[in-house]
Amino acid sequence: MEVPPGRVERIADGGAATIRSILEELRAMKFNGLLKTSVFRGDVPSEGVLVLRDGDGVLAEHRSSVDLAGRPAVPEILKDATSSRAQLEVRTYDYGHSSISIEQLQRSYPDASVDGIGDSDALLTQVAAAEAAEREAYTRDLDVRRDQEKSLIEREEELYRRKWELEQESQRSGLRQRELDALRSELAAVKEASALIMQRLEARNASESVEVESQKKLLAMESSRARAEVEAQRKGLADRESRAASIERELAVRETALHDREAALDSRDGSFDRERKQANELYSSLQEETEKITEARKLFDARLAEAEQRERELNLREQSSREWEGKLRDHDASLAEREAALVDREKTVANRLKDLDGQAAKLRAEAAKVDKHAEAVEAEDAGLDDRRDELGRATKRMRQVAKDLTTRDRKVAAEEREARERQVDVRRRQRQIAAHAKELERRERQIAQVEEDLSANRNRLKDHALKLLRAERAAQERLRSSDSLERDLAKREAAVKRHEAALTKGERSSEATAAKLVERSDALEVAQEDLRSQRTAMEQEAHVNRSELERRERDVAAKERALAVESDSLESLRATLEEQETAFLSDLQDIESRKAALEKAEADIEQDKAKLEKRDDAIARREAKANEDQRRKLATIDAREAEVEELAASAQGSEQTLKRRAAELDNQEAALQEREARLDAEAKRREAAAAAQRKALEDRGAKLAEQRDRLNADRATATAARSELKAREAKAKEREARAAKAEAELERRKREISRIKEGLKRMR
Repeated sequence: MEVPPGRVERIADGGAATIRSILEELRAMKFNGLLKTSVFRGDVPSEGVLVLRDGDGVLAEHRSSVDLAGRPAVPEILKDATSSRAQLEVRTYDYGHSSISIEQLQRSYPDASVDGIGDSDALLTQVAAAEAAEREAYTRDLDVRRDQEKSLIEREEELYRRKWELEQESQRSGLRQRELDALRSELAAVKEASALIMQRLEARNASESVEVESQKKLLAMESSRARAEVEAQRKGLADRESRAASIERELAVRETALHDREAALDSRDGSFDRERKQANELYSSLQEETEKITEARKLFDARLAEAEQRERELNLREQSSREWEGKLRDHDASLAEREAALVDREKTVANRLKDLDGQAAKLRAEAAKVDKHAEAVEAEDAGLDDRRDELGRATKRMRQVAKDLTTRDRKVAAEEREARERQVDVRRRQRQIAAHAKELERRERQIAQVEEDLSANRNRLKDHALKLLRAERAAQERLRSSDSLERDLAKREAAVKRHEAALTKGERSSEATAAKLVERSDALEVAQEDLRSQRTAMEQEAHVNRSELERRERDVAAKERALAVESDSLESLRATLEEQETAFLSDLQDIESRKAALEKAEADIEQDKAKLEKRDDAIARREAKANEDQRRKLATIDAREAEVEELAASAQGSEQTLKRRAAELDNQEAALQEREARLDAEAKRREAAAAAQRKALEDRGAKLAEQRDRLNADRATATAARSELKAREAKAKEREARAAKAEAELERRKREISRIKEGLKRMR
């Protein structure tokens, strides 16, 4: 809907009390005109127009993101008017030269017609209630968003806590794995020791000497000790199996925790994606804000250039008006001179008419002076014709001057209208500049809010980086602990090697003792041969030393009995050793079966370990990917922070330039106001001068009309006098002819009289 702008009556800021008082005043004044509102709803400009007739609304239109016309536009216009950021303009159609018809506007825009505003207080209360409901909805939405952010932060903290627990669990699983490796190494050492013991037992079973039997006893003692060790190892294996079962349970728990962690990581990836989207949206909104700022800057520069152009045009028009004023003054002077000349001519014409009357009287009295008076009358007629032509030209010039004055009056009125429109444009630009300043302040607040959000995100990222550093330190501590465990394992391996060296040394010592036993058996054989030789010698010397032989035989018998007892004990020991060997073999079979089961469990554990390693690798890859994404995000956030800082710097620079331009505009506005004041004073002075000139011209026109009437009357009298003069001239000619005829008759009579006299004289 396009409506005439009208003349500005009032400009005010928005507010409920302001719009209520304005509507009441307009209704009380029976106002005819329009009420215009302008405000920014967020980033969208909103304008409303309400055409009033007799103080009540008849046309309404509201332009914003959605254009409305008619009755639905009235609440939106009042809603804009109640805002403190709104600009209200009251424009009237009731001024002197206005030709605006509101009925014609109603017929032109039937869609925007309304049946009056109605109860403005009720509408304002409804608008206030709607705004309060919108604010409450916004606050609720803001609270919901804050709760969501808090839940996201808590969820992120829970994810970090779970990550820390999983890292602790991975450390514990590493310790358990190292314990299993130590158990495997100890079991291998036990297997090797048992194999050595079996070899030794077989080697000892192969020997049949007494010392070998005694060595077997020693070996049996060692085997019992080894059995005790095996039993202890069996108990240790049972404990380790229980530990392995607990480790399996813990691995199952860890697997579930890993599944939960995977789900949490997936949700975290989703939250990262959402955060990325939010960051992209924030970046796009920042780009839009910068584009809007650049557009506003371009618009401001264009408007500034337009204002400068209009100022130059005003200066040119002022110069042209001054030139026109000089020309008008010169023309007025020339008109005054011409009027003085006309007055002088009129005086001369009057004097000449008087002279003509006197000459006519003299013509009646003196017929002899007719020729001179006729020549004078002809000269006066020629002068009158010239003066008549000059009067015609003067009347034409006066008409042209009147036309020029009317055109100049129109131009002056047009210039006054243009000056008023420029003043309205200047005020509108001032309001637009104020609105732009408010918009810039709002955008600065938005930028400050974005900077606060970025600082909050930066703080969160710093906290996250600190947590990552702590996690890295914990990982380094875990690495150090793993290094210490590896050193302990190396120490244990060295101890095992030392134990193996001791075992090899024991084997060597046992081999040395076996060699000694062989030497002893050889020595015993040699001794037996010596005994046999001695026995033969003793048999040979039996008859010498029988008593000594008997004694020796008794000793030998005692020794044999002791040897028999010892052999019985050795047999019993052999039987017990065989039983122990069978039991040991059964134990070895049991150990082998358990070993197979343990190997199977180890294979399962290896598979689980491989799975866990795969999962750990996957988790590590995901963590690396997440860390990489996070680093990327940190880099993008840093870049965006740098961009935001650059934008803030550019915004500050633009703000400074805008402030400078605002100061320049203020100066220009002050200069324009001064010029407007001067123009107003000059226009008033010109209006007064034009009115005075118009009045003087009207007076002069009236005088000229009177003079024209008088001249017409004089012209009529002059024509009558001319006709009378012509008649008189004809009569004078007739009289002259009669006088000439009378003179000729007198001359003839004189000649006759003289001839008669001469005849009389001759007759005398």
